[in-house]
Amino acid sequence: MPTYGMGEAIREMRGRMGYTQEELAYGICTPGTLSRIENGREIVSKQVFRALCSRMPGMHHMWISFDTKKEMQRSKLCKQILVYLELRKMAEAKNAMKQYGILKEEKNPFCRQFAMYTQAVYQAILKEREEEILPKLKQALEITIPDYVKRFQMPKKTVILTYDEIYILSNMGIAYAKQRETETAFRILYYLKYYLESRMLDPEDSAKIRPMILGNLAWILEKQSRYEEAVKQCDNGIESCFFSGNYTVLPHLFCIRAWCYTASKDFRMAEKSMRQAKAILDLTEEYRGYGSFEEFYKAIDPVFVTF
Repeated sequence: MPTYGMGEAIREMRGRMGYTQEELAYGICTPGTLSRIENGREIVSKQVFRALCSRMPGMHHMWISFDTKKEMQRSKLCKQILVYLELRKMAEAKNAMKQYGILKEEKNPFCRQFAMYTQAVYQAILKEREEEILPKLKQALEITIPDYVKRFQMPKKTVILTYDEIYILSNMGIAYAKQRETETAFRILYYLKYYLESRMLDPEDSAKIRPMILGNLAWILEKQSRYEEAVKQCDNGIESCFFSGNYTVLPHLFCIRAWCYTASKDFRMAEKSMRQAKAILDLTEEYRGYGSFEEFYKAIDPVFVTF
């Protein structure tokens, strides 16, 4: 596709989404650079093009068509890392992260951001150097949103997030909850829930991310003994899993629902939810790094990543 065509595509989609140049460009490039790209007066780099596309449903897969062999390898490794972390295949995750470190471009802020937040997730899952996790996630987010605290106090319409930024924020919510700052954790996850509901995102991708957000929100609500609200978020997340056909988060949702029903002394529903979670995990015999379903259930883990 010619450079002018790419610029036109960005401008057309941005207009369709109702974004200003300042909103779309924030943390990626200057509004002036975006203006020149849209008007075909500046060649857009692949990392900038990819980041801009990531913020606009309908365009965030376009960058794949322009990847070099090295970039395609890096993209494949990104997906593998997320899958391995979700399934708690930590040796495989460590090896893929090492390979990604070799291929990543040090001057590419999006490469640095991905490497940094997945390292934080890796540590969180293994419970290693936990004091580093939240600072590392904040540092990763500041690469593209340097004033995120101030920015998230603005009307939500003025904030546009990439999928990596959504993942980072979700994991920041988990990190705050583990530090017993559950109100801060709740505000972050509730913000993300509202963001997904209020933005015109790609339905397929939103349905994949939504269960992760709702699962972590339910996880935090359960910690606050707000069991009825937690069950409601689980039910919404379960519906999204079936809608998208992505069942990765489903066992977590059923387990959180079972914990809530047990705490509410509704043992019949707790047993039903537990059986549903076990049935899903038994089909694949993937217990997220645990030796059995019983170990997985007792761990009461949050949902760290999705894919």
